[in-house]
Amino acid sequence: MIEELFLILTHSVQVVVFLAIPTYLFIKDRRRLVLYLTALFCVLLVTYGLKYATGIERPEDSAWEKVTPRFPSGHTSLAFTPLLFFKLWKQRAPLLLYASVVAYTRIHFNLHVPVDILASVVIAISVSAMVLRYRDLVLENLRWLPFDF
Repeated sequence: MIEELFLILTHSVQVVVFLAIPTYLFIKDRRRLVLYLTALFCVLLVTYGLKYATGIERPEDSAWEKVTPRFPSGHTSLAFTPLLFFKLWKQRAPLLLYASVVAYTRIHFNLHVPVDILASVVIAISVSAMVLRYRDLVLENLRWLPFDF
């Protein structure tokens, strides 16, 4: 039973990150949505750039096929990216719990080692913090987008 739950959680990242959170932000705060999508794009760029630059293979006894390199964890990077885009801890706490469980499942299924997870968290939080720190500059340079924010 717990294995199936972990499997669902680790594969739900794309739905939560690419559909649920953007939909919520589109309704609540379009400026924050633009910043979130910018951070998400940058996190993916850094994560997958490092994955293919390092080319570190997954452990031999991984739960799934070794399609992509191991370092850093893309699922974990994606899961931790939304945290800083919510102001209240009552909104952040469930996201933090969800991201932590996703990170744990990556180790549980022997797809990553702890250093992969730690690097992914650092990437997600650092990139998100930089986008938020320079939000005025980011928003100014994205005025060409086809909707008001």
